[in-house]
Amino acid sequence: MARKRGQNEGSIFRRRDGRWCAILNLGWENGKRRRKHLYGATAAEVQEQLLKGRMDHARGLPVAMERQTVTQYLERWLEDSVRPSVRPLSWESYSQQVRLYLSPAFGRISLAKLNAQHVRAFIADRLKAGLSARTVKYSLVILKLALAQAPQGRTCHAQRCCRC
Repeated sequence: MARKRGQNEGSIFRRRDGRWCAILNLGWENGKRRRKHLYGATAAEVQEQLLKGRMDHARGLPVAMERQTVTQYLERWLEDSVRPSVRPLSWESYSQQVRLYLSPAFGRISLAKLNAQHVRAFIADRLKAGLSARTVKYSLVILKLALAQAPQGRTCHAQRCCRC
């Protein structure tokens, strides 16, 4: 006999097109219910995605939306994770790096599609523009910190291209 899921555990079902779908309830925001739909080829794959999404949501991390850009993620990361945990001057420095260097370079790139080529291009462009190596490295350290907390196991690819 199948077990009924508890409230806010999400649901898994098979669609008419044969794919499996899971729906994760993210709660209410501005009077509207927020849900995340996850798709996969097998029920086990979708169940794993659902579990990972629930864990990210429980830890307070934003559940990655397909349309979430790097800039949107960085701004939310600054407010939710950095501001409460660092001193005001450090937060000012982080936000300045995001505003001046990271957002213009990675702004329209989807968080899920960010890769090492983007980071390498950022390094080359900033050094060619006359920025000091220390400033570029500081920007990469901030990007690495942010992506280390990103959902779905996103990590900074800068380790392989600049050894930061």
